[in-house]
Amino acid sequence: MKPLSDDVIATVLERNGVGVLAINGDNAPYQVPMCFGYVPDEDLFVLQMTGGETSDKKRHLQENQRVSVTVYEETEPGQRWRSVVVRGVLSECSYQDAERGFAALANNSQSVPNPISWADSPERTELTPYQLDITERGGREFDLR
Repeated sequence: MKPLSDDVIATVLERNGVGVLAINGDNAPYQVPMCFGYVPDEDLFVLQMTGGETSDKKRHLQENQRVSVTVYEETEPGQRWRSVVVRGVLSECSYQDAERGFAALANNSQSVPNPISWADSPERTELTPYQLDITERGGREFDLR
């Protein structure tokens, strides 16, 4: 296993649009797949969450905004695997502040599902933009062969 440089970590984040967001839950981590956008030159990491103020995600974030996101990829099928974990503080932001990040998300849209289709009911399709202030990052890669 080999650690990834900051440049490679940024590349993995930039070209992938889906990760697993882990929030501090009631009795265990609350983990959900999330679409995100990342702009390396600004270290801008943004995502949208569905649901109103009573959603589990928002309720847990009101208690603790420290989160982690895991992103992984297989770079060459059957040959190499990479994973990246970023940690930081996730807070609501304006769409104006997140605009470049959502443009990056749109660039990945061919492989990224529509977050509204993940909503569990039509009433919960309210979207709220969030920005992750990354305080820690790390990544590893290893050969599969």
